[in-house]
Amino acid sequence: MARNTTETDSSGTGIIREDFSVIMSQAFATYGLSVVTDRALPDARDGLKPVQRRILAGMLNARYLSSRPTVKSAEVVGLILGNYHPHGDTSVYDAAARMSQPFTLRYPLIEGQGNMGSEDGDDPAAYRYTEMRLSPMAEALMADIERETVPLHPTYKQDPRVLEPDYLPGRIPPIVNASSGIAVGLSTNIPPHNMGEVMRACIALLDRPDMTVEQIMGYIQGPDFPQGGRVVGIEGIKDYFTTGKGRIIVRADVRLEETPRSRSLVVTQIPPIGRDKVKASIVKAINARKLEGLMPEMRDESDTEKGTRIVLELRKDAEAGQTLMQLFKETDLQIAQSFQMVFLFGEPMQPGRQPKQVGVLELLNYWNEHQIDVMTRRANYDLRKAQERLHVVDGLVIGSANAEQIVKIFQQAEDRATARKQVEERYQLTAIQSDVIASMTLSQVTRLDANKYAKEREDLLLRIQELEYLLGDRKVLIAALKKEMQQLIKQFGDERRTVIDAEGNVLTPIETVESLHEREPIMIGLTRAQTLKALPVDTYKPRGKNAAIATYTPVRGDEQLRQLLPATTQDYLLCICSSGRVCQIATHRIPVMTRSSKGEALSELLRLEPGEDVVTILPVDAYDEDRYLVLFSTLGKVKKSPLSEYKAADVDGIQDMKLSDGDSVATALVSYGRGEYFVTTDTALTLRFSDEQLRSQGRGGQGVAAISLSKGGQVVSASYLDSEPAIEADQDIFSITSLLVLTEGGWTKKVPVSQFVPKARATNGAPTTELSESDHVVQTLLVHEDDTLLIIANNGKNDQAIIHKAADIKTFPRTHKGEQNIPGQAVTAIKL
Repeated sequence: MARNTTETDSSGTGIIREDFSVIMSQAFATYGLSVVTDRALPDARDGLKPVQRRILAGMLNARYLSSRPTVKSAEVVGLILGNYHPHGDTSVYDAAARMSQPFTLRYPLIEGQGNMGSEDGDDPAAYRYTEMRLSPMAEALMADIERETVPLHPTYKQDPRVLEPDYLPGRIPPIVNASSGIAVGLSTNIPPHNMGEVMRACIALLDRPDMTVEQIMGYIQGPDFPQGGRVVGIEGIKDYFTTGKGRIIVRADVRLEETPRSRSLVVTQIPPIGRDKVKASIVKAINARKLEGLMPEMRDESDTEKGTRIVLELRKDAEAGQTLMQLFKETDLQIAQSFQMVFLFGEPMQPGRQPKQVGVLELLNYWNEHQIDVMTRRANYDLRKAQERLHVVDGLVIGSANAEQIVKIFQQAEDRATARKQVEERYQLTAIQSDVIASMTLSQVTRLDANKYAKEREDLLLRIQELEYLLGDRKVLIAALKKEMQQLIKQFGDERRTVIDAEGNVLTPIETVESLHEREPIMIGLTRAQTLKALPVDTYKPRGKNAAIATYTPVRGDEQLRQLLPATTQDYLLCICSSGRVCQIATHRIPVMTRSSKGEALSELLRLEPGEDVVTILPVDAYDEDRYLVLFSTLGKVKKSPLSEYKAADVDGIQDMKLSDGDSVATALVSYGRGEYFVTTDTALTLRFSDEQLRSQGRGGQGVAAISLSKGGQVVSASYLDSEPAIEADQDIFSITSLLVLTEGGWTKKVPVSQFVPKARATNGAPTTELSESDHVVQTLLVHEDDTLLIIANNGKNDQAIIHKAADIKTFPRTHKGEQNIPGQAVTAIKL
């Protein structure tokens, strides 16, 4: 048994005897603590390890900013080794190079120039060949560090002029970029996430810190890897969101490319393990004869412009879906990733020393409190500086009013110290105020501008009042923090790259593989018989000798149209169902037909539920963060969600808007978050309200009230007026746009949109037209004078399509009935 004792040799040599096991245990404990706190684990306030923090802080102090030219990496490495990091140059350069790789970090913190490594496993070039500087994201991470927001301490160099931070202000949440490390008895593996999603979740947590995991997943879908890919299932995401530990399955994005002579599976996105490992696993599986459906050749056509493109040619008799399933099973095109989110925690103004495994909710709440602490310290610093400057300015105001006498005092005094003392006593100045005046030359004193300092004094008093108000009310401080977070989203937010397949099952066989097609314009039509058809883009172009005055000729089939929208063969079509579900289908899968064709039944293209109809179709070319899908229900509800929420939708559909009993989706549209909505009921009431009044929420919400309904009324139509295109064209959007009103009785008219005064959401609409007792509004539509309209009507026996020029439909006030120029009952109006 080891003895925990220390003995002194009795021979008088001064040798101290210690038990070796005691020395080892003490040394190992010291080593373990050093690895945990000073090397391997990131701080929960900035998400950085010490070496990363030292590199960024050193580059900031040396002014290697994103607005300046890059500098040699050797210069950066030498600076960090000499002042901050007493270890090998390899560790510093490797860490800096990784922070510059867009395939390693979701948002790189260093902008590299030269060969900084590749996805194929190539090492960076030597630091004498490459250059670097800070990225704007890194500068945001360190913003306000000079305003006493974080603690600084001397580095190992023990030079009082060289300080390093214990942690950074960290204006970017710590889970935005990936991080991994192995300490003694601890390890961490943190996945990257989309910055916009995480920041929006932090804003929501400032109001509701007790949110549930399900609620936070309405903001953060899951990991967002730099390489893209697809996460199958959400159970693993829920696990690490809750406990900090979880396991997910990530698949590559593989598409089918067909030519007249061949078919190939093309890998366009890969799991986060590196392209070299993926390719090696494919070659190994082909050589082991585990992929019988593939030709024994793999072509890597990847480059910096097109990104990843690995081409695997199929055999003539191979089934694409089955071969893809084999690829996922036998290669690294599908991998399992385990996450364990371990961070270092610490009290404000203290270094992180407590390692802890945390879920996303606890981590982001801690980060929010850190941001509040940073803003408080920044405001206190600004307040102190403003008060100090005000004190100096008060002295300069007195000095400017007595400039001539002060100059005489300095001229007659024996020395400057004597003059300063006399000025201080005569004008009752403090030592600080008199020092400022005494440090001036006589010519500067004579040029003191009283008006200038009076104006500066007013500005300082106002600034001090604002800062004291900010510090005196936590709600005001949080509101200011939210505003800054929104600015960061606007500056750095981007589209999600990784698709979260919430309803995916790893064991489910893959039936089809999406095809790659050339982008060609088409028209997509939805009929009232619940069919879809694609039409050539020139179907409704004017024909005749004089195309300028020629009109379209309605044919059989037009009378069944419910919607007609332009699209391309590379778009996806969102199909919004009456039940609140959303399905999605690639437009190239919709058969191209003639105008007279009935179309392909939606029940054959989508997996619809019994009694479910598609009420609206919307072609989508990209799932942008700044575009939204807005659903309106017949009972006056509205829900607005980012378009990116629907990227994982497929023909099976996903549940979106939760509807109450008796309610259904009336219509849907895509908005840009900057315009106005016009919502109309069948009782002829229209409400105009701003997009700013409608808060975005996650998919699966119940929505909010859009319009207050009259008794028996229901929403039949909604339109969106985007003001930006008109502003860019220097046009008055309200003078060139009208609201077309169509009633079942065949009455039509145009009403200038300027006659609808903007009101608050969830209020009563304004009368839109005069109705007879048996009549009701069937549709309203925003039109311009040069639009051409296809109006569908029923004459009692059959439907017919009538062509109208929008300019030919007369304009009337809101209270006027219009004119009855539609034969029979009106059904719908479509802009061609």
